[in-house]
Amino acid sequence: MRPIRRVFRRAAFTAAIAICVGTALVCFRTARQARILLHPVRAPLTEAQTAEARALLGNVESIELHTGDGLRLKGWFSPGRARSGVALVHGLLSNRAQLLAEAALLSRHGHGVLLFDSRASGESEGEVATWGDRERFDVLAALDFLSSRPDVDPRRIGAYGFSVAAAPVALVAAVDPRVRAVALAASWPSLRAALRNEFPASTARSATLAAWIFRWASIDVDGVQPRMAVERIVPRPLLLFTGSLDPDTPPAVMEALAAGAPGSTLWIVPGARHGDYARVDPVELERNFASFFDRALLPGQRAP
Repeated sequence: MRPIRRVFRRAAFTAAIAICVGTALVCFRTARQARILLHPVRAPLTEAQTAEARALLGNVESIELHTGDGLRLKGWFSPGRARSGVALVHGLLSNRAQLLAEAALLSRHGHGVLLFDSRASGESEGEVATWGDRERFDVLAALDFLSSRPDVDPRRIGAYGFSVAAAPVALVAAVDPRVRAVALAASWPSLRAALRNEFPASTARSATLAAWIFRWASIDVDGVQPRMAVERIVPRPLLLFTGSLDPDTPPAVMEALAAGAPGSTLWIVPGARHGDYARVDPVELERNFASFFDRALLPGQRAP
């Protein structure tokens, strides 16, 4: 009997060690990935990007936004002949130049465009990317700026959020009537859903632990829910889109979001991955994206 007991003890000890090692691995991989997502490496704004902005937009003003929680955000504003204004908010690990192609389309259609570096990005202040939570202050600062411009009709303000930035745009637009038209690309329905995507158990990571780490960073994980926000945006014009080949935010995700917002417009961009809409099909981007803001913000005016 004693040899059998020894075998059981060794097996139990080995199993306990394996569980401890596995748990430690999950904790380590989750914590490391969470740190990367909360403190993304900045994408510095380059001289080439600034030159491209001036070439595409023409009259570009360097501006500064001031958020309600005390940060300064750097950006560009290019006035439009139609007295409309659209704020374009870039995704994670990028800067304001990420959406230059979309901004150029809107500018050609007569819209004023506001591009800015979100907190913890580009040339803006901030050290933590909060995945839509405190970025609401960024979007509000952008709306304050557009509302204060004498060359922008306050009845003609729109907003576009890409990827992680779709969340704060949706959350603000849901409660701020200044936003008359909203476009959201590649958005998850909630921060919890996004964390499940970023921290799958199959990669020895834990979405539950990640949520606790985000909370420790003072992020309201359960408060970031675009799926609830889109319900409150309609009947204002709402465009939802993603690429048919997007590995990060596949079509089914946006289809579910659109199902929760009857009256919204859903566009699946054939052949596009995460954010390369202008490269894959610039003609359809103009037809679906720029024309969406034309119809919403310039009623009765003919698009070029």
